[in-house]
Amino acid sequence: MSDLSPRLAAIVDALPLRPGMRVLEIGGGPAAAARAVAQRIGDGHVLMIDRSAKSIALAQQNAAAEIAAGLMSVRQVAAEDFELLAGEAPFDLAFAVRVGAFDGRHPEAGRIAVRRIAAALTSQARLFIDGGDPLRELRLADLGAARPEP
Repeated sequence: MSDLSPRLAAIVDALPLRPGMRVLEIGGGPAAAARAVAQRIGDGHVLMIDRSAKSIALAQQNAAAEIAAGLMSVRQVAAEDFELLAGEAPFDLAFAVRVGAFDGRHPEAGRIAVRRIAAALTSQARLFIDGGDPLRELRLADLGAARPEP
């Protein structure tokens, strides 16, 4: 995609994506990565969350086609406040790029966010953040996050 920086392209390329997945992007900003993920998961779905109303508005504008096609949705919520909606299916994969709750800038928010995100994932789901080469996996079991039963 033309609006994907080389760094973001490397991150999306590193995600273990497959068709039909439900993917949660945490702190997606203008939705560049979410749109790229949506293109790679076929009939799957990407939910991009961000605490910023401005980012959500920009994402809605940039991803209007993906949202209209049902491939993507956006929700204004902080990671530490995130919960599945009634009847909403859990996610197969989650990722966050430059999110303070996950990169150590806000450790208390991070502890809460990990629990909230883990509760929204399937028992086999994986959580990735930037800071590796180009990603690193946060092993939810190692972080003491409660996981839902399958």
